[in-house]
Amino acid sequence: MGWTERKHQRLPMQSRVFIELEAAPVGSGEDATIAICKTLNVSSGGLMVALQHELPVEAFLQIGVEPPPSATGSDAFYLLGQVRWCKPSDDPDYPWLAGFSLQQAEKSDIQSWISLITAMEPDH
Repeated sequence: MGWTERKHQRLPMQSRVFIELEAAPVGSGEDATIAICKTLNVSSGGLMVALQHELPVEAFLQIGVEPPPSATGSDAFYLLGQVRWCKPSDDPDYPWLAGFSLQQAEKSDIQSWISLITAMEPDH
């Protein structure tokens, strides 16, 4: 997607992100499979992450984003994201890059996320 086609302004931000790759079977007592990665840029409608795993495009995944240091008093944001693209990276520590569009979902923190990102935008 070209810059002029983007709906939301991108902001550079590095935060730790937890992506649930595979949910634990209900009642199994097992842990979910979680990928730990980092954001490279964010917007009110999406984020780009660097990670160690290839992700399936179009998959809907649960995401936890730690707030940036400037967001004092904020807890992690729990969001639902759809993988829009995933491609190899040149970084050996994070060999994959992925773009997520954030979805409206019941019990997600999407409204708090939008408020945080809007407050961080330079024109606010």
